[in-house]
Amino acid sequence: MKLDDIIFGRRVRQNHALEHATFTIMAQMEPTFTGSARSSADGFLIFNDVDLGLLRRALDEALRRLQAGEAELAIHPNCGTNLAVGISLVTIGTMLGLASDLRRVRVASAAASSVAGWAAARPLGEYMQKHFTTLPDLKGVRVTEIARRKFLGYTYVEVRTVQE
Repeated sequence: MKLDDIIFGRRVRQNHALEHATFTIMAQMEPTFTGSARSSADGFLIFNDVDLGLLRRALDEALRRLQAGEAELAIHPNCGTNLAVGISLVTIGTMLGLASDLRRVRVASAAASSVAGWAAARPLGEYMQKHFTTLPDLKGVRVTEIARRKFLGYTYVEVRTVQE
């Protein structure tokens, strides 16, 4: 078992890859598609009321293509990992900049670190996705359930998976 599997969990990483690939394919099938999702060891939740037929077709294609080796489908430009990396970089840089005794240095450092963090967020976030938060190796993974659910008046869709 590798360190990244221990930190994030192999099944979570696999489902995160499937979630990304599914979103990419759904956006190609339906250009107005929007939504967000969260992965777990059991599958993922889509926080939007999506067409279940479209979702099923996108899931089937995503799973097939990932299993065929299209690992790039596991990386998504709008992943929360990119946002988390960017916020972390901006925060750390700003804190380091504000540690200076000179006011001009503090302001310039805070501004420069904000720009640098923003610029580095996407490439470093995609690196984190590729190496730590997704795993496109979906050998033996299959979708077991797709269900529309409601909670406190909000609709979401649950996708459940297993690995055989």
